[in-house]
Amino acid sequence: MKRLFYSFLLVCFFAPSFTLSQEDGKQPVYLPSKLNTAIDKILDDQFAEIEKTLVREERLDPKEVLLITVPLENYIEDVLFTINRPATIYPLVIYSTLRTLFREGKPKAEIEQILIDMQKSNQFRKLYEAQRAE
Repeated sequence: MKRLFYSFLLVCFFAPSFTLSQEDGKQPVYLPSKLNTAIDKILDDQFAEIEKTLVREERLDPKEVLLITVPLENYIEDVLFTINRPATIYPLVIYSTLRTLFREGKPKAEIEQILIDMQKSNQFRKLYEAQRAE
């Protein structure tokens, strides 16, 4: 248990964070670029933070945004946590993907499916690696 706690602290305090600059002069969005965890509560909190940031920064209707990441979270928990593997998520990439999808006017059900498909095909990791290479 101590080892898990120390791992959590390392991730929280020493994980690299990138900012996503806003085109319209707003303050940049601060989210961790990468998060590894085997604790579902940490995963849940991070997805909630992504949703809150999206509502706040993009001024979207909370009813449209809140709980949109739940299907993705459930997929990650079902696939990885059942076999006792930690999950790696990319909050900043997920945020920017959601922002783009909402700007395109995609319906909620389609956005939820796109997120799961991107997770299955490792697109979040690929986008993260592309950002780091820049």
